[in-house]
Order: sequence, then structure tokens, then C-alpha cells
Amino acid sequence: MFRSPVGRLLLGFAGLCLFYFLGVALRQLFGSCVDIRNASTETVRDVSVKVESGGKIYDVPNLAPRDHRRIYVRPQAKSQITLKITDGTNRPRDIMVFDGAQPGDCGISMVTIQPGHSTVSEEFHHPVCWKSWLEFM
Repeated sequence: MFRSPVGRLLLGFAGLCLFYFLGVALRQLFGSCVDIRNASTETVRDVSVKVESGGKIYDVPNLAPRDHRRIYVRPQAKSQITLKITDGTNRPRDIMVFDGAQPGDCGISMVTIQPGHSTVSEEFHHPVCWKSWLEFM
């Protein structure tokens, strides 16, 4: 169909753009992302992510030291999202990871469980998921 190098180049570019925008649309459908990293030297048990409005709970397997998980949540209304864990000293903890996640939001909360039973949480909100497929990695 396209025999000229310019035609092939344009067709390849159009295909790449289609692939990229398909990734943007797909990532947008997944909702907000809670990225959990265990930087401590102990296994974190009983891990779950709870959407406060609507009460949906996403259970996560235990996180070994240096382990990492991503959970995608879709709140039905503006909601707080809480990470519930049991640390190495058998102490249950609730960590607020999103103060106001919204439906259709492309937010990311990066939670790091650090040695010494402390946590660091950073929350980012984006109206559109421009990172496309890269946010799934």
C-alpha cells in the first residue's frame, strides 16, 4: 500500500500515536494508583487498601522486605483512601494515602514503609494519565 519511505514512516508514526493514546485511555479507566513499597527489613502483613466512601477493600499479599505492589482503585465519589497494615511488631496501622481521590482521577500515591516503622507518602493528582502504558510498569 505505502511503498515510499515517507508513507511508511507516516503510517508507523500514526500507529505509534494510536498505541500511545490507547494506553492513555486504558490507564484512565483504571483510576487512582496506590504504589506500596516495603523499604523496611521486616515483612509487612495484613495489607489492604480501603476506599472510605463505598467501603470497598482491596486485599494485598504480604509484602516481603524490598517488595513492591501497585493497587488501582476507583472510588464512586470523592473519598479518602487508607492503607491498612500490620508491621513487624504486630501493630496494626492505618495510613491515609489519598486525602481526596475522585472518580475519573488519575492520581498516584507513592507509599514507602521505612525501617523504624515510619512511612512516607506522596500524593499526585493528574486530570489525564499522560504517561500511558509506562504507569503500568
